[in-house]
Amino acid sequence: MKINSAKLAAHVEQTILTGLATALVVLSCVPIAARWLGHTPPPWIEPLLGILLLWLTLAGAWAATGAQRHICIDLVSHLLPPAANRRVRPWIHLFTTIVTLALAWFGLEFIRLQRSAETARLFGVPIWGYSYAIPLAMVGMAWRSLWNAWQEFRMAIPTTVKANQEVRP
Repeated sequence: MKINSAKLAAHVEQTILTGLATALVVLSCVPIAARWLGHTPPPWIEPLLGILLLWLTLAGAWAATGAQRHICIDLVSHLLPPAANRRVRPWIHLFTTIVTLALAWFGLEFIRLQRSAETARLFGVPIWGYSYAIPLAMVGMAWRSLWNAWQEFRMAIPTTVKANQEVRP
């Protein structure tokens, strides 16, 4: 049995997104139920919900980038004719790769700054430890954008030689 890596990756992404969204919804009910019952919610619930929201947002952006269904502010492709658009699209993906790598670097700088300050801990891990989701997701999106650029470059190259046609110099 042959495993389709793209389908497997999409299934893993969907499973992670579903798990994070489910956890966020269920845990969001805990403070409501605690207050309704006249109790104080656990002190760890609010920071955990913030972390889960960050992770869910970044995981969703990573998955959307892979499926090329992410939010795209791209004026160039709307102004160019289709033939020129095919030639420009790989460069747009390369630009996106550079931007997301820069954001990954800034994410690491953010963590470095957080590490220098005394921070609270959640389940024994400093709060800044959970922020590694930022550079990780940005590197993942950069990889996806680079892969999309490669695919677009391959499609933009005209194939003039057919499989059974002889190539002459």
